[in-house]
Amino acid sequence: MNTNRDEGVIKFKLTLKRAPAPEMNQVIALEKWRALFFKLGLIGEYPIDKIGYGNLSSRIGKKNFIITGSQTGHLAHLQAHHYSKVIECDLKKGSVTAEGLIPPSSESLTHYGMYEANPNIHYVFHVHHQKLWEMMCNGPFDYISDDVPYGTQAMAEAASQLMGTKTSGIFVMKGHEDGIISYGATPEEAGKIILELYRKLAVRQ
Repeated sequence: MNTNRDEGVIKFKLTLKRAPAPEMNQVIALEKWRALFFKLGLIGEYPIDKIGYGNLSSRIGKKNFIITGSQTGHLAHLQAHHYSKVIECDLKKGSVTAEGLIPPSSESLTHYGMYEANPNIHYVFHVHHQKLWEMMCNGPFDYISDDVPYGTQAMAEAASQLMGTKTSGIFVMKGHEDGIISYGATPEEAGKIILELYRKLAVRQ
């Protein structure tokens, strides 16, 4: 299976407008789940490459969403200034406009594509776990094929098509090593899907 591990590389045209960080009350739900995922190793940093992985976002308007900043995976806890507000995206042009003190995650286009495709989705969680990824790649799970690179318009379009009208779910990115994305109308929906699979994996081992 062809995989890559070029996490952290922003593959879209980014315009970052310097602005105050998001309000803390806008990131509390995300931070709760992110802290748990970090503890479980689902968010973190690859020690050899020193490249962070994993990102979480929440919709705050029809077109806008809050997302963890690029290369924050090594931090156990984030403050509000570690988050960025994405205010505009163009999938055809591959461009992202954000506000804040830090560039948004390199997966921002994918998150946008999912929010744009389904108005019922309000949370998108992207985590990494090698054994969980392998289990999903070899199991009856929704997936994006291994010829679709992460962080691109193609990934965003594939993710949006995969969701359809579902209000929650999870899928594996076969071409993005260790990469798994869940989504839901609430943070609990998006988070619990990941935890349930993680626990099933632990039972199997």
